[in-house]
Amino acid sequence: MTNTTSSTITPTTGKQRLGVIDALRGFAILGILFANILSWSLYKFTPTAELNTFAFAEYDSTLHHLLNFFVDTKFYSIFSILFGVGFYLQYDRQRNNQEAFLKVYRRRLKFLILFGFIHMLFWSGDILMLYGMMAFIFILFRNQSPDKILKWAIFFMFAPLIFDAIMLFIAPGWMSPSKEMAGEAMKRYIDEDPSAVVAAFQSGNVITTFKQNLHNIMWRWFDFMPSYRPFKVLGLFLFGFYLQSKKFFTESGRSWKVFFIFAALGTVAHLIGYQIGGSMAKFPKEASDLGFKAIMMFGQLTLALSYASLLSIIYHTSWGEKAMQPLTSVGKMSFTNYLSQTLIGIVIFYGVGFGLGGTLTLAPIFVIAVLIYIFQVTYSALWLKKFKFGPLEWGWKCLTYSQRFPILNSEYDKIKAAKKAA
Repeated sequence: MTNTTSSTITPTTGKQRLGVIDALRGFAILGILFANILSWSLYKFTPTAELNTFAFAEYDSTLHHLLNFFVDTKFYSIFSILFGVGFYLQYDRQRNNQEAFLKVYRRRLKFLILFGFIHMLFWSGDILMLYGMMAFIFILFRNQSPDKILKWAIFFMFAPLIFDAIMLFIAPGWMSPSKEMAGEAMKRYIDEDPSAVVAAFQSGNVITTFKQNLHNIMWRWFDFMPSYRPFKVLGLFLFGFYLQSKKFFTESGRSWKVFFIFAALGTVAHLIGYQIGGSMAKFPKEASDLGFKAIMMFGQLTLALSYASLLSIIYHTSWGEKAMQPLTSVGKMSFTNYLSQTLIGIVIFYGVGFGLGGTLTLAPIFVIAVLIYIFQVTYSALWLKKFKFGPLEWGWKCLTYSQRFPILNSEYDKIKAAKKAA
């Protein structure tokens, strides 16, 4: 191992980036927006009986089924896989300089945890803090062979079913709301009526809103237990590392055969899972719940891979890179866009902003989601015309490497010109 200091470790440059990965990140951000807006809009907590009185309520069932089938968990899976891909791309350049590289990368993760913690104080659904925490474990596997990493990935994603089997034996349905309580709203805490949650976020009082968010944070982290999200995230990180080692997004996954196989497997698994019925976010009450979780976890992963395969195929066509430029722009600023979605959601839906939360059904909520994404596509493209990095990406890099990097494209043009002249 060469004795290189951390000062020689630099961020990934434009030439070292993979455009298809940025496009996939932009695509993942779109799906995450559709999933998360159910929380900001308070749709999850609005009593079902009340929702049925709103305009366009007749479309909710269809839209909700489409969301569950095509969006729910698939895009966070892609985003998690891409985290593993991103680490691989950085690590692969520094295999012979691991000590210095890991010193910098661990500092990067510490700031990610800090950003996630701050974000969580505004919205309980943050995922960045968990990402940073699990990444410290993830990087310990970096020198394993690809085959071993794949085995570990499968283990971490599916081993939690063993814990579920134990919970089914000792405490079936532990800490889950009763069937009657669960039917009151899409999301029901056992210690608080859903209408009270909506009222707190609609109040327009900053302190009341903050206290309610703290309550939701408590339950968010408890929900990581029956959903086993930390294990799944770690498994998906490892899976992304494995896929990139096999050049899935640039070579092996660019196949219509691969796409159709994963799409068929994911579709069949979902159809079987819906016939079984159950919940991914609750401890099992009966044996069928274990079967539901197993088949749905497989279906979610394979359907996510079919999306990644399809976008990889399209991106590498003669017209694909240009057509997917809007996704690429959003993906290059995925950190900024992920966090800004929360800010926009709070302003639009909470009582401290325009207060639309708890007043809309899925159709208008999804229209708002589309408008938010169009806005993000527009400002990302305009921003990147002048700046090299997104604002939060740039700040994160500066903190990670303990130095100020140029941010204007013109500054990088001058640097390139100077190097050529030399």
